[in-house]
Amino acid sequence: MRLLPKVSKRRMIGALAAMALLAACGDGGSQEAAQPAMTITAAVAHHKAVQRTVSAVGTVVAWEEMPVGAEVGGLAVTDVLVDEGDAVAKGQLLARLNDDVLQAQLAQQKAGVAAAQARLTEAKANLQRGEELLKRGHISGQAADARRATADTAAADLALARASLAETQAKLAQTRIVSPGDGYVSAKSAVIGQIVSSGTELFRVVRDSRLELDAEIPETVLPRLKPGLTVGVSAEGIAPVQASIRAVAPSVDRNSRLGLAHIALPAGAGFRPGMFAQASIRLDGVEALLVPQAAVVYRDGTAGVFVVGEDSKVSFRRVQTGDRVGDEVEIESGLSAGARVAFKGAGFLEDGDLVTVVRGSGGEPVASSDPAAP
Repeated sequence: MRLLPKVSKRRMIGALAAMALLAACGDGGSQEAAQPAMTITAAVAHHKAVQRTVSAVGTVVAWEEMPVGAEVGGLAVTDVLVDEGDAVAKGQLLARLNDDVLQAQLAQQKAGVAAAQARLTEAKANLQRGEELLKRGHISGQAADARRATADTAAADLALARASLAETQAKLAQTRIVSPGDGYVSAKSAVIGQIVSSGTELFRVVRDSRLELDAEIPETVLPRLKPGLTVGVSAEGIAPVQASIRAVAPSVDRNSRLGLAHIALPAGAGFRPGMFAQASIRLDGVEALLVPQAAVVYRDGTAGVFVVGEDSKVSFRRVQTGDRVGDEVEIESGLSAGARVAFKGAGFLEDGDLVTVVRGSGGEPVASSDPAAP
């Protein structure tokens, strides 16, 4: 084999370098066409009815708390028969007030009624005799009228005495402080020896022992709530229970933008008024915009997706994410249904990259049944 001289080798290397340089610089417009395209799979943002759980917190309150007070004033408490936490029935005696003076008045008025009744009986008898004498002409009409007036006055005196007796009996009944309904005593302020005034509160009774949780709900969720929805309720030291929404308040706090859901708690669950509790409300059939979780990437600490344009270039779109649903995530804002987003390979993209959408490895179809994917 014949060897080339050194001068011929240098000339050959230079010629090859020149050819490469001419090839690289010959057509500036071909550089863009030569830009490499990243291979990805795509997914279509779509609406789907999902089950959503709304978390809320609130305070345990009595469904209805009945104040029990004194209707008569100036009397001392002589007996207190219940304590806080005791179960009570409607009409059950809770406390007594000193009724000595009223008992004396009652006895006096009973005697007054008896005396008035006797005077009326006598007046009626005199009136009857007077009417017979008037018919015979033995007395004048004026005398008969006087007897009639005496009988009428005696009847009025009896009615007045009976009314006074009824008033004293009513005041005497008010010295017995009774429960206005079934429930349990949630508060007691009555103390033996206490001089009460009319209207002084002595007890509070939780009606029918029913408690509920006033849960604070965001205004955007309130329209989706309705009575009867199942709610999981838990509190520190109390086993979680299943409850239900009794009612939804018609107004929203103008400052916090929160409304109240009144959640009826089961009896005997251990909750007490004033406790802090958490609620988990399950909403079925809520429409949500979903994309695969892998489609959501972060750039500069901001969540977003890469939307594939008609020119096969991607653009970064900031989004607000919500709940996860299986292997998908809800998009609350920043994206519309039908948008085509990068799925597998999205983490390696930058804004403006050229992409090629293909099926994933192993021959699996493009995520979310993308009709536009090859």
